[in-house]
Amino acid sequence: MRLRLSTALKLRWFITHAEGILLWILTLMLLIDVLLGILARYVQFEVVFADELGKYIFIWLCCVGISAATRDNQHVRLTFIASLLPFSRKFVRLLSQLLFLSFSLFFLYWSISLTWMHITMQKSVMGFHFPMYFFTAALPVGFALNSLRLIQDIEKILKKPTDQHPPSETIHDRGQ
Repeated sequence: MRLRLSTALKLRWFITHAEGILLWILTLMLLIDVLLGILARYVQFEVVFADELGKYIFIWLCCVGISAATRDNQHVRLTFIASLLPFSRKFVRLLSQLLFLSFSLFFLYWSISLTWMHITMQKSVMGFHFPMYFFTAALPVGFALNSLRLIQDIEKILKKPTDQHPPSETIHDRGQ
């Protein structure tokens, strides 16, 4: 029982911090790649893959970053438009998250198809002949994580008590 509880806690901790861990690793990889590219220029050593690898690491950073922003509720929203709607905040937020989830699920499906195509075609990256699916896998991973975070947020919204009044707070009301 104790082992299961410990494993469950570790799994829950990892799920909670997955994006942060991946972002730290990817940022460190990007930093090393950029430094390697800079050093290679100064010592007249040609590193063919430095720029290309940096581009693909940056794509991974962006895809995982979408999920991290969703987890932390940091995505840009049209609060001005939402404040003009005659609906409760809960309804507007739920609708917003459902639309974002449908967008995310569409791109999850599309990106799985793209990655599968690269696997079956055995396509490789031009500069350093590394399998392309390793890089296009950033899209399904990012959109799957994002979908998971959106589902978690929708569940939280549905559990909250209903706000009866339409949203009236605007950016100007908050002093920003």
